[in-house]
Amino acid sequence: MTAMAQSRKSHRGRRQFSTCLLLLLTLTHSVGSDAGALPLGRTAASIATASGSNSNNPENNVCLSNMKNKNGQCVIPRGGSSAARASDPGTLSESLKVLGITGAMVYLKDQFSTAAAEWWVGAQTTRFLLAGAVAGIVSRTAVSPLEVVATAQMVRGGNKGLVGELSSLWASEGLKGFFKGNGANCLKVAPTRGVQFFAFEKFKLSLVKWKRQSMGVAEDADVSLSPLERLVAGGFAGMVASSMVYPIEVVKTMLTMYPGKYAGIGAAFRGLLAEVGPRGLYAGLTPTLIAMFPYVGVEFMIYETSKIAIEAFLKEKSEDGAFVALPVIISLGLGALAGAAAQTSAHPLDVVRKRLQVQGINGNPVLYKNTFDCFAGVINKEGFTALYKGLGPACVATIPGTGIAYITYEFMKGVLNLSSV
Repeated sequence: MTAMAQSRKSHRGRRQFSTCLLLLLTLTHSVGSDAGALPLGRTAASIATASGSNSNNPENNVCLSNMKNKNGQCVIPRGGSSAARASDPGTLSESLKVLGITGAMVYLKDQFSTAAAEWWVGAQTTRFLLAGAVAGIVSRTAVSPLEVVATAQMVRGGNKGLVGELSSLWASEGLKGFFKGNGANCLKVAPTRGVQFFAFEKFKLSLVKWKRQSMGVAEDADVSLSPLERLVAGGFAGMVASSMVYPIEVVKTMLTMYPGKYAGIGAAFRGLLAEVGPRGLYAGLTPTLIAMFPYVGVEFMIYETSKIAIEAFLKEKSEDGAFVALPVIISLGLGALAGAAAQTSAHPLDVVRKRLQVQGINGNPVLYKNTFDCFAGVINKEGFTALYKGLGPACVATIPGTGIAYITYEFMKGVLNLSSV
């Protein structure tokens, strides 16, 4: 019997018990009367009538004050005055009402719990999105100071090293400066990473189904993907995710470069719309989409291909041939390697994207018409090496950031009972 079936059986059992309890209490109340076999509360007059005694006899009408109900009747429970205890039928009726409401609440709670459990089991999309979002937030917050320095160097250039930039940032803005724009960054990276991981899993699954059909094998046959196929799946996943959340990326850049200008994320959105219009929210989108294909594709390809190869090696070397989970330190190293390779391959496009985002804002001149014009302009004015400005801090941020993201993602997959192809 599956866990879900056992859960349903347990819920049905609790509902049946609640129903039986209510029926029993109702029947007990209905048969309890003055002459009944199960009197829950009897008056002095009813006792006298049932026994044939004279109700006018003072000895039979003795009633303690604390034995009278709200109507002034003397209530003598079964067992006589020597075992007398007050029992108010009105109070019993109210108790039954409370029990009925409680039973209904238990029933509704069980129904809701069952429906929620069934939805969660089938909500694979939501679980993948959640796992990716948590991975993105944790990793990006951990490397926020390095992200701030990398963004500053890509936009304005400069020859300060990483330590010099961090020291200058600490001296001018303190600890707060290390996390400026991080709110917008997390607001961007949570859906971005969530969509990336989810779309990557879906693209891989589609490729596996296509390969099975082209090979003419069963639907559940074991089919593996090549590194190139994983690169393609990751590339498209990166493009889909970036196109969905790109305006938040622009806002994050503004908050990082001009922290005193906008009061917050909402103010930055309104300021951008006022200065450059809706078009400004998508400045630099073309190089972003071009960059995301190799960036995310290379990252996913290197990480997953290496991970699968190492897991196969560990399984082969194990005594019983059982699956061996990848150690955390190896996952961190593979994520770092994947992040460094991805950042290096896409960094020139990242520089162009940042330059296009800030032009025309906060007094910055509009220097470039489009992506290709920006490439040519940066190379002519600053040299080819300008396309790699900020690569050091970017890699330093990407290496631990990507490693932390994959560790968190693998952890969340275990918590949410998810698996990959």
